[in-house]
Amino acid sequence: MDPITLDVVEGGLEAAVEEGEAAVELAGRSTIIREQHDYRASICTVDCNNVTSVSWGASADAVRAHFPLEDIYEGDVFLYNDAYDSHGTITHLPDYCICIPIFHSGRLIGFSMIFGHTEDVGGRSVGSWPTTSTSIFEEGIQIPPVRLYSKGKAQEDIYKIVLRNTRFPDTMQGDLDAFIGACRLIERQVKQLCDRLGADIVEAAMYKLMDRCEEAVRNVILPMFPNGEFTGEDFLDNDGINMEDPVKLMVTIRKDPTKIILDWTGTNPQTEGPLNSPNDGRFLSKWVGSFLSQFSPGTVINEGVTRVFRCELPPGTVLTSEYPAPVINRMQCWFRSFGAYGAALAQAFDGNVTADNNCVQVYGVYGYDKDGKPWLYREVFGGGSGARPYADGTDAVDMVNDAKNLPTEFIEQRYPVVIERVALNPDSGGCGKYRGGMGYVKDIHILTDGFYVTYVDRTAFSCFGVNGGGPGLPGGTWINPGTPDEKLIQFCQEGIPVKAGDVIRVTTPGGGGWGDPLERDVEAIRMDVLRQLVSVESAKENYGVIVHKRLKGLTTDYEVDVEATNLMREKIRRERNALKLINRGEYAEEKRKAGKITYNDVFLPKAVAEAQAPAGEEQLS
Repeated sequence: MDPITLDVVEGGLEAAVEEGEAAVELAGRSTIIREQHDYRASICTVDCNNVTSVSWGASADAVRAHFPLEDIYEGDVFLYNDAYDSHGTITHLPDYCICIPIFHSGRLIGFSMIFGHTEDVGGRSVGSWPTTSTSIFEEGIQIPPVRLYSKGKAQEDIYKIVLRNTRFPDTMQGDLDAFIGACRLIERQVKQLCDRLGADIVEAAMYKLMDRCEEAVRNVILPMFPNGEFTGEDFLDNDGINMEDPVKLMVTIRKDPTKIILDWTGTNPQTEGPLNSPNDGRFLSKWVGSFLSQFSPGTVINEGVTRVFRCELPPGTVLTSEYPAPVINRMQCWFRSFGAYGAALAQAFDGNVTADNNCVQVYGVYGYDKDGKPWLYREVFGGGSGARPYADGTDAVDMVNDAKNLPTEFIEQRYPVVIERVALNPDSGGCGKYRGGMGYVKDIHILTDGFYVTYVDRTAFSCFGVNGGGPGLPGGTWINPGTPDEKLIQFCQEGIPVKAGDVIRVTTPGGGGWGDPLERDVEAIRMDVLRQLVSVESAKENYGVIVHKRLKGLTTDYEVDVEATNLMREKIRRERNALKLINRGEYAEEKRKAGKITYNDVFLPKAVAEAQAPAGEEQLS
């Protein structure tokens, strides 16, 4: 196939997916779908391979496993959410997946798919997110792949079952209809592409696009990685039930000239609480492998990545849980897999990688109106991303792709709350030559009695700093902060009573810092203090910069005491220990000393450590 035709097909398929996602945003009804973009679209071949950009796009394996090809017809619409019967593509129950077969010239050539996090699928708690569940049966209805439409005709009995098993049937109906309409839009776009080029050309191009991805990974990206073995570790706060026991993820990168293998041996066994995820290696290869696009801008990372970049997963871990283990908080493991992978990359690339990022932060308030009907205000919130080897981290970003925070005006019109403040959380970004991104702080004034829920990570462990950078500040929630009734809410919790008049302060983690903080530009620190991102105290303690407040007419400015700064930086440099390649923060050190976790300290390369440590001390490499 000539490259011009291949580019046309690639552009047409990517445009179809983008148009499908835009349609969901316009037609969806729940806030988490319409406002926050917690859904994904993809196009698969008849063999269930993703040919469009993947992040966590579902594939049609579950449908193919239940329905032979001769039993799939034009006009069919399939629905499923079964975490243990989706081949790693759907891993907790609120994610409903719609799959539509694409026919042209009388034959099946692929599938259009959309899945998204719906508002409620039953289970024991409003919003279907029980943070202390010990079985998937507590988390909601489980739907194996079923035909929601058969040859274009709606199966009303299936619809009735789905809508009966949600506390919000109107929004569920709206979201499912939006998914179906968007999948049909994608189907129509692919058919139009087939009309123009021919179904044979389009189908052949799908497979050639996977070849193209494989070639880019093998020939362009792979040579950028050093050969060898590199091990990384990361930790989650706990499993939601055993609060004192962190959960470990561990990965060993094995790189040779032809492939990269990620071996997850050493990862925590599946947990009692709902931190588990029933992945398979193929899904995790695409999930982590999507980050390879930074090495080759413009490359569409699709199923082809799995031919070169593969995961080996031992059974029975938090990444490969077994039925009926609870799974509702599985995304925490997903995002911490980036942390373990990033720690291994830091060793492979001598610290020239991005520092650790925040995980998904979700909070919510729910209650019941005067008629006894439930309401749910929930938001997927962001935090700080890790500093880069050349720039600060990004402030207040959501790890869910293309996600958006809820507008204050929308929240206050729809729910009994008043948003009193949304701001950046000062001092939350890890210190370094380049500072970690800042987390959020949000104050929510509750106007009626209700219950608070939070599904978070990094409320105890910090986002780790890299190459001498410091850890970010963990997140957390305070009820009535600054009052005698102040209460700290840490870790994932649900059903916390709140009363009318209470203020809930949500803070989210800051990203890890990169590089020696004493090498940060003094003017950059002064501007951080002026912008109220870094406090005067932090500027002194972490960066060795002495800043004085000055009034200039009606404005406030800050000036750096150059002489005092030079003395302070020299004092810090003389007295501190050698800097670490990975700095996990105080909580990790406490847990290690208590025997709850183990990890290996890796210090900066010997030449760097010798230059930074006090003279005469033994150097560690």
